[in-house]
Amino acid sequence: MKMKSANIILKLLAMIFLSVVLTCGFFVLQSCGEGSDNAATAAQEDAIDEKPTTEDPTLAPTTAEPTEPPTTTEKPPIKTEEIAKWTFSEEDKVFKTGNHMTNFRVEDGILKLTSIGGDPFMYSINANLEMNAEDIDFIKFKILNLSDGYRNQLFFITNDEPGWDEPKSIRNEYWHSEGEEWEILVFETDDCDLWEGTIKQIRFDPLEQEGDIEIEYVVFEKIVK
Repeated sequence: MKMKSANIILKLLAMIFLSVVLTCGFFVLQSCGEGSDNAATAAQEDAIDEKPTTEDPTLAPTTAEPTEPPTTTEKPPIKTEEIAKWTFSEEDKVFKTGNHMTNFRVEDGILKLTSIGGDPFMYSINANLEMNAEDIDFIKFKILNLSDGYRNQLFFITNDEPGWDEPKSIRNEYWHSEGEEWEILVFETDDCDLWEGTIKQIRFDPLEQEGDIEIEYVVFEKIVK
């Protein structure tokens, strides 16, 4: 009887021990599983942190530079019509000397002169041109500058403003001509607010120093709208 009771007690103890072992094993396995999950999550977060902040340049969109320069549309030339043209002859020089000029002459249709000072100028012989200022947008001189100077100036007077003064003038520049290099010297009347009314006379100051000048013609033009 005692032996049978002892066997029963041993079986109960064995069952209790096995239950304890299984329970401990379960908790150990669960803890290991959570550790693996945490390690995997941490590894993923590290991978995200280590990901480059910029994308692969070979995959990123690029802005290709143009292979050819952009085309520009050239503005059409300004169309003008001739209002008047002055040419020169021995009988009609068109201009008369005013100051600091010598050798004032016409040769083969070219007006030639020499400046002998710092303020040479000449007037239109006609002192009553009766030109409508609104009809003249450009005054062009075909000129050969054989001096070292480059500054020049065009003055004018009107019926309402008959006095010569700086406000009624247009300044310009040209360069010393190497050899026979003629150029077109252009005065834009729009550059002077007082170019209005009826133009009576013009005065041309070709230089601000000594030197030779030649003029082939003077043209008055109006812009064609």
